[in-house]
Amino acid sequence: MKKKFSLHLRITPGRAALVIWATGLLLLALCSLWAMREDSEAARERLAVQARNTAVQLSALLAVPAWDVDELAARTIVMAAMEDERIYAVKVQTPQGMLEGQRRNYQWEPVPWDDEMAEDAVAGLSPLRVEGRPVGTVQVYVAPRVSQEETALAARRELWRFVLSGMLWTAGLAVVFRLRRGRGSKIAHGADMSSVPPESAAAEMARTEAAPSGALPVMSGMAELAGACPCDADRSTPGNGNDEGLEALLPNAAGEIVSPVLGLAFMRRHDHAWHVAAGLFRHCFAHAPGLMSRLYEEGDRTSLCRLGHLLEKAAPCLGAERLAGAAKDMQTALHGPDGLRATLAVEECVLALDEVLDSLR
Repeated sequence: MKKKFSLHLRITPGRAALVIWATGLLLLALCSLWAMREDSEAARERLAVQARNTAVQLSALLAVPAWDVDELAARTIVMAAMEDERIYAVKVQTPQGMLEGQRRNYQWEPVPWDDEMAEDAVAGLSPLRVEGRPVGTVQVYVAPRVSQEETALAARRELWRFVLSGMLWTAGLAVVFRLRRGRGSKIAHGADMSSVPPESAAAEMARTEAAPSGALPVMSGMAELAGACPCDADRSTPGNGNDEGLEALLPNAAGEIVSPVLGLAFMRRHDHAWHVAAGLFRHCFAHAPGLMSRLYEEGDRTSLCRLGHLLEKAAPCLGAERLAGAAKDMQTALHGPDGLRATLAVEECVLALDEVLDSLR
């Protein structure tokens, strides 16, 4: 079965790095939010413990006044307890009703109890007992006024921690990605250099030094040289497998700056020339899959056809018959009116080119 391929789901190293970076930032943000939530819950738990302890302490003082129904003594004890700025309200309840109660207003001053309570107040309850018998209850309410300041400080601390951690994560990921990219380019360059024998490299250097300084540019003849590969040479030269036809042309090609005949004869005599051609193909078309996807998305069919023509001419030099056929089919489909056929042809060509590049690595 053919492997399915989509131009829109192609994963590149840049996109992979972006996904890793975003995932790391998301994890850091979740850790910061979790820490803030833990701090908030711990602050509320401390308030509940404080309210419960204060209620226990007041119950020991208010037990006798509640038993004797001494409102003056109960009011004095409650007013003394309200001197603590952390306490929001105190209420003393007996079986006969409320004995004494006070709370704070918006100016944080003690006022008589009127059943208006802050929604975020934390309550602590303790029973009043005299000789083991319950005579009432005392309720102490603590407002998270002080704890809110601590929570705000903790939130600012976690925010700065997230910012610094995100900067360190971004810098570290950028350094790792840059080092890996540089190492990959060095490995690829070393592989290309090692594919050429030292004798051939020295001979090529000598021919380069001996060449005249006024050599003409040769880029205009690349299209013609692309078709002059060993695969086509067997069909175009006499002998069909021997070098007799080429040897007859060598004297006429001597002294030329660039001679396709001499190059073709060299490639037929040396097996390692295929590795040089493979390295050149890999370097020239390394970014071609992504370029083809972008050109197709932009609707530039002319450039796609030109690129397909180059692939059709260069693929037979490596023996990549599937790629050559896919490139030819892509050109034919792009000139036709069927959009679905063109899409499938481009996908097939990109897939074939990816397989060729992967095999060359």
